[in-house]
Amino acid sequence: MKDRLFDALGRSRAGYTELRVRRIWSTSVLVRDRSVESASTASETGGVARCCSPGTGWGLAGFSGTERLDTPALQAHELSLAGASRQPVVLAPIPVREHDSAATIPDDPREVPLTEKRQQAESLAALLTACDRRIASTRVLCRDEVVETWLATSEGSWLHEVRAEVGAAVLAVAEEGGNVERALGSVRVRGGWQDGAPGSEALVERVAIRSVERLHATPVRSGRYTVVLDRGATGALVHRAVTHLARPSLPGADPDVLPLGMRIGPECVTVGDDPTALGLSASGVSDDEGTEGRRTIIIQNGVVVGHLHSRETAAAGKQAPTGHARAGSLRGAPYPRASNSFLAQGQGTLEDLLQGISLGIYLIDALACESSGDQIALRAGGARMIRHGRLAEPVKGVQITGGLLPLLGRVDAVAGDFAWDTSGARCRDGAAGVVAVTTGAPHLRLVDVAIGEGIS
Repeated sequence: MKDRLFDALGRSRAGYTELRVRRIWSTSVLVRDRSVESASTASETGGVARCCSPGTGWGLAGFSGTERLDTPALQAHELSLAGASRQPVVLAPIPVREHDSAATIPDDPREVPLTEKRQQAESLAALLTACDRRIASTRVLCRDEVVETWLATSEGSWLHEVRAEVGAAVLAVAEEGGNVERALGSVRVRGGWQDGAPGSEALVERVAIRSVERLHATPVRSGRYTVVLDRGATGALVHRAVTHLARPSLPGADPDVLPLGMRIGPECVTVGDDPTALGLSASGVSDDEGTEGRRTIIIQNGVVVGHLHSRETAAAGKQAPTGHARAGSLRGAPYPRASNSFLAQGQGTLEDLLQGISLGIYLIDALACESSGDQIALRAGGARMIRHGRLAEPVKGVQITGGLLPLLGRVDAVAGDFAWDTSGARCRDGAAGVVAVTTGAPHLRLVDVAIGEGIS
């Protein structure tokens, strides 16, 4: 493949040409209640050629298979010339590098028979049903994926990587006395099925407990509370509220970005993104432009100090690329995207954060976290009241809505119990597509937060 890619690059007449080929193998098994609804395997090979020349914009040509790789490179060059009236592309320089991490996968999911994967899914479904008599309906989806990537550029960079991951997504519906509630969760880890998906059994139990708890949870009363977020909810908030606004735009694009030097939180808030973190689904040796990833601090002690860059946005901002250019589809162009977003740990434990709260709310996970500009809406997957420094009865309908600055301004404590979240999170971002993301965080406390009203 290496010789074929560089041969195609040699035929390109563009000033800069990039060829990325990706082959994806996947298997999924869906069990509804205790019956296997579907079991499937799939494989797809395709990629994209990108070209630009001095004074031109990008030309992009997607393709399937690996026949005649020079053809999409030539097409991309023609398209770049047709877009010569657009903003010319300027790329920040990166070191030319060669990297091959395509060693044999020790626990290759492709070597595991589909019957064994089906048994794994059925076992999790049986465990979920057996957790509580009030669980009336269940759904378990087990999925694995192996992705092999080749990337070559006319500058001489060459990258070859193979990665495997497995995961499970779980839904439980509980019923009692005409009341129906549901809960869901997921886990995704690097590697294969040798030990199952680590954490999948614990996930099943958590989802079952949460669905049953919600049967007797009372709707939360609107008002202003001290709120403590668990690691999952904190990570979702940090990813959506901060890293989504840390990707600089190009001229003519959406201008929303956190300005460097702006204070947006207290001293205890430090946020970053680390594509080099070991063993996480969103980690990699480089981004989809061949730039080596690096840990990037976005907010240092409450002040914006950095952005997530592609080569193009880095050049526009006279900064260095950070290795965050990621393609959201097999044939998509790379854009600046978060990978492993994190809130740096502070001090103390969850118990320390709860101490002294006479009446508050503890948010468990995030069912959804959406943003529009600087407006944030976080809907909790579960919640409990805090009474006199202790977790109390479950409540439902908890949502935080408001502006980023007012929300982060209410942070008054960050715990020292940082952990990465292995849930199977995905980030959808319009035309930029869908990428896997991971979040990491400790517990977080905010004061005087409006629940059910909107933050002012």
